[in-house]
Amino acid sequence: MLPAFVITGFLGSGKTTLLLNSAREHFSNKKVAIIVNELGEVGVDGKVLRNAYSEVLELPEGCICCSLHAEFEKAIEEIRVKYEPEVLLVETSGGAVPFPVILSLQSLDCSVDGVLCLVDCANFQRYKEDSTARYQIGGSNIVVLNKTDLVAEERVSEIEREVREIWNLYRPVNSFTGEAFYTKLRVYRTTYGRLPAEVFSGAYTIPELKSIAIDHAHTHKHKVVSLLEPLDYEELERRLRNLPDNIIRAKGIVRLKHYPFPVVINYSFGYIDNPVEVSGYDGPSFLVLIGN
Repeated sequence: MLPAFVITGFLGSGKTTLLLNSAREHFSNKKVAIIVNELGEVGVDGKVLRNAYSEVLELPEGCICCSLHAEFEKAIEEIRVKYEPEVLLVETSGGAVPFPVILSLQSLDCSVDGVLCLVDCANFQRYKEDSTARYQIGGSNIVVLNKTDLVAEERVSEIEREVREIWNLYRPVNSFTGEAFYTKLRVYRTTYGRLPAEVFSGAYTIPELKSIAIDHAHTHKHKVVSLLEPLDYEELERRLRNLPDNIIRAKGIVRLKHYPFPVVINYSFGYIDNPVEVSGYDGPSFLVLIGN
C-alpha cells in the first residue's frame, strides 16, 4: 500500500510550489513521485522522460515529477513499476475536484493520507462563489490558507470562517447512510506553500508498519497502542472518529472480527481509508497515534 497525498485548489493558488517544497522539506529520506498536470508550471530544470501516459521530470533530490496527459490510473501503475516511489504527491487540475482522484488511488492500492486544498487568500474573494472551488474545499480534510502575507490578519480570519462554512455545506456525503465523508477539518495558514511536518508525518508503507510492530522506537515521538483482542470494524471506526482533536493521524495493522487476514488501518484528519488486507502478517495488532 502506497501512501498518497492529494493536493487540490483553484487555479493559481500555489499547488505546485507546495508540492515541491513538501517533497524537499518533509520527504528527503524517501523516494517521492510528484504528479502534476502541466509540466510547464513546475519551473525546475531536469531531464524529461516521455512515455505512453506521462512526462517525467527528474529532480535533483532524487524525486520524480510527473506530468500526466492521458489515463490517470495507467500512468500511476507505470510510475510505480518503473520508479518504485515510497510516497505519491498528486496535484489535481485547478478546474477539477479531488473526489474521483481519491477513488482512483484507492483502486490502485494507495492509502490516502490527506487531501489538501489550497486557498489563495489574496484572490479568494474573486473565485469563492465558483462551484468547483467550493467542491474542492468540501472534498478536502485539510485546508491551507496560502499567501497570508498578502492580506491583513483580520481578512485571513474572515476567510477561514467562510472556508469552514463552505466545507460544511459541500463535503461529500454517503448516499446510503447520509453520513459525511469527513468528520473533521484541519486549517493551516502559510506563505510560499510551506507546511509543518505534522501534515505529512506517518506516511508509512506496509514494510515500515511491520517494522514498527517489532521496534516501537522506530516511531520517535508517536504513541503506539497495542490491541489485544480482535475488534468489530464498526467499533474500531467509532473509536477512531472519537479520537481527540490533537490526534491527526492513526495508522497500523489490526485484526478484525470476521476478517480472514489482518488489515492496514489508515485514519487521517477525520477520514478513515478503506481497510487493506495484509496476508502473511503474524505480529501484534497495533495503531500508531500521531499528533501535536
